[in-house]
Amino acid sequence: MIITGVADIRKEPIFESERYSQLIYGEKVSILEDGDEYIKVKCPDGVTGYTKKKLVGEYRERKYKIIRMFRTRTFILPFGSYIDDHDIDYFSIPESIIRLVNKRYDPVEMAEKFVGTPYLWGGTSNFGFDCSGLTQRMIRFSLSYEIPRNSEQQRDKSTTVDGFDNAKKGDLIFFTGHVAFYLGNYKILHANGTYSRITYNDLNDKSEYSKRLLALMEKIGRFEY
Repeated sequence: MIITGVADIRKEPIFESERYSQLIYGEKVSILEDGDEYIKVKCPDGVTGYTKKKLVGEYRERKYKIIRMFRTRTFILPFGSYIDDHDIDYFSIPESIIRLVNKRYDPVEMAEKFVGTPYLWGGTSNFGFDCSGLTQRMIRFSLSYEIPRNSEQQRDKSTTVDGFDNAKKGDLIFFTGHVAFYLGNYKILHANGTYSRITYNDLNDKSEYSKRLLALMEKIGRFEY
């Protein structure tokens, strides 16, 4: 499992390689190849890549998750970190931020807490999200449901919704190479490079940005949780 706040998952076993994804404290990995500094791992969503060996330790069953980031003596536990009784005692984690792993939330309402969080390519934590990292993390945390890592895979695996009239809050709006949460009434919430952060946008506001997004729109998708 991951034993630091955030572990980058990279394409190749070097720091300069592309960041594919990230895992956070307590998330489980399968080790595919050992190495001196980097090891090849398989993530819970099936993504494979390389992370630093020192960031991975023996797995212990996770009973809880935390609802906001928490600064320990040595590093920061990000939102959604998976913990156990040993962690609670060792890090002195307050009871007020601890929830059972299977506690359910509305993923859109949870995502709204992170409006303004920086955009980060490959990011899946409150330090920075990319578009599909945001949708995946909020659904994973809120519903204990695993969707694919990138937007194209999420698009292909989701059930098609027939138009905005049939769309509902929590559906995913897919654009070419991009994904957003649908809020209703043509409004979306997404991590995007245009504003370099998580923002609200209105697809019906006639702005040039919204016109570009609508021109790139491919699908409204839904996962049955």
